[in-house]
Amino acid sequence: MRVRIVSYEDIHGWILGKFARKLQEELALLGVAVDIEKTTDSAADVNHHIIYLGYEKYTGGVETLMITHVDDIRKLSLIKEQLKTAQAGICMSAETMHQLSGSGVSRKKLCFVNPAHDGVIKPEPLVVGITSKVQPDGCKREHLLLELIENISPTDFQFKIMGMGWGNIIDKMRSKGFRVTYFNDFDYEQYVKLFPTLDYYLYLGQDEGSMGFIDALAAGVKTIVTPQGYHLDAKNAITHPFNTIEDLWAVFSTIKGERDKLINSIADWNWKDYAIKHLEIWQYLLKQKENPSVKASIKSNYFDGVNSLVSERPGETESINQLNYKIKLYQGTSRRIFSSLKKIKDFPTLKRKFQSFFSSK
Repeated sequence: MRVRIVSYEDIHGWILGKFARKLQEELALLGVAVDIEKTTDSAADVNHHIIYLGYEKYTGGVETLMITHVDDIRKLSLIKEQLKTAQAGICMSAETMHQLSGSGVSRKKLCFVNPAHDGVIKPEPLVVGITSKVQPDGCKREHLLLELIENISPTDFQFKIMGMGWGNIIDKMRSKGFRVTYFNDFDYEQYVKLFPTLDYYLYLGQDEGSMGFIDALAAGVKTIVTPQGYHLDAKNAITHPFNTIEDLWAVFSTIKGERDKLINSIADWNWKDYAIKHLEIWQYLLKQKENPSVKASIKSNYFDGVNSLVSERPGETESINQLNYKIKLYQGTSRRIFSSLKKIKDFPTLKRKFQSFFSSK
C-alpha cells in the first residue's frame, strides 16, 4: 500500500502537523510506503487529508478526510460536498460522527478515530500524609502501616510523614522501594506547607480524632481516617472510613482502581494504535473499491476505526440533540461573519463579502 498524507499545515508547526508527522512515523514502522506533502499523489493508493478543509478533488484512489470539530453551517455544507467523492470522513470523536450523520452526511461514509498522546507523561505515586507521633502505648496503630505496604505498590503510593517515632518503620518502607519524605520534629512552617501537597490524609489511630484531619479538610485534601470522635461531626468529610487492616487494604485498592480506570481509558490512544486504526480503514476501503458488489470485511479489535465505519448500533444517534447542534452551527456561522465584517473598513469590500457569503449558501 502506498499512502500520501496531505498535510496543509507545516508538519513542524502546530497540532495538525504533529498528527501528520506521527502518523507517517508509525505507518512506516508498520511497513507502509508513506510520505507527507502539501499536494495529493494520483499514483498513491490512499490520499489522507489533514484536514478536510483543503480537500478539493478526487485523484482516483481512496481519499479520506480527517474531520475535526464542525462548528458552522458552511463547514457542514463543505463536508457534504466533499464526501460525494471522498470515500470516508474520519472524525476525532463518536459525537462529531453522530452529529454529522444526523445533519444529513451519509453515515456510510463516516467513522471516527480517537486522537493519540505521546506516552511520555507518567503518573506520580499518590501522596499520602501522616501527621502524628508514635506513642508508647501503640494507640496510633503504627503497625498497620507496615501491614498496609505489604499490599500496595511504591509505583502507586508515596508517603509524607511528620512526627517523632516513625524512623524504624520508615526504614522498612524505604527498603521496599517506597518514597518517604520524613520530618522527625514538628515544624509549624513545614506543617502548613505540607498539607496542600497531599492527595490523601491518613490517620490510623482510634483515640477520638486527629487535628491533622481538620487541617487536611481545610486544604481540601481527601481523607482516609477512622470513623470516630469529631471525625464524625464534620459533615461529608471522611472520604474513606476504615477500622481494620482489611478495611484499609480495601480502601487503597479502591483508590488504585479509580486511578487505573482513568489511565486505562486511553490505553490504546497511542500513535501506534492510531496508525493501525487508519490502516485498517484504508484496507477496508481498498477492498470495497476493488469489488463494490462484495461486502468487504476487516477484523479489528478497536471500538473506533473500521468498526465505526462498517457498523451502526441500534439507536446510537438518539442521544445526540440535533436541534442544539443545528443552533450551534448557525451561531458559529454568525460569529465568523460578524468577526469578518468588523474588520472591513470600506463599502465595496463589505459588499463583496456579503455576495460571497450568500453565493456559498
